Amino acid sequence: MNETQFKEINALLHQIGNRETHNQHENWMVKHAAIGDDPKKSRLTHNDLDILDVLLIGEKTVSEVVNAIQITQGGTSRRINHLARLALVEKFHHPQNKRTVYLKLTPKGQRLAKAYMELHKKLREETLAAVADFSDAEIQIVKKFLERMIKAQKNF
Repeated sequence: MNETQFKEINALLHQIGNRETHNQHENWMVKHAAIGDDPKKSRLTHNDLDILDVLLIGEKTVSEVVNAIQITQGGTSRRINHLARLALVEKFHHPQNKRTVYLKLTPKGQRLAKAYMELHKKLREETLAAVADFSDAEIQIVKKFLERMIKAQKNF
């Protein structure tokens, strides 16, 4: 790979990681995830939406949510409290286990989580359609290339 190719590929990878995906998610969140009158207080983060996504399949403990989204316990607790204030998540205890905090989506939270799931489904479909004409061998070459690029960045 020469310097020009490196610059072109690096620029393309930055567009994928920064501009395109980020803008699609940001635009979706502005349209669907602005809850309440004050956008600064009601703004949802990607972590918030990931929590809603985890809870869409059913109630979970806080620890289960922490493990699923892989952010710190403190960060998860802050996001859960924010979601509870927005009436998207409900905290509760089971009668047989008063110590463990469980979480479940409110109806409003379920609607938002389902909409977010649809966003991911649409993005996945569009991505698959964009590369449908690539052969399995070509996909493997791209995959190998990206893995090597990632490895080179980690070794820096």
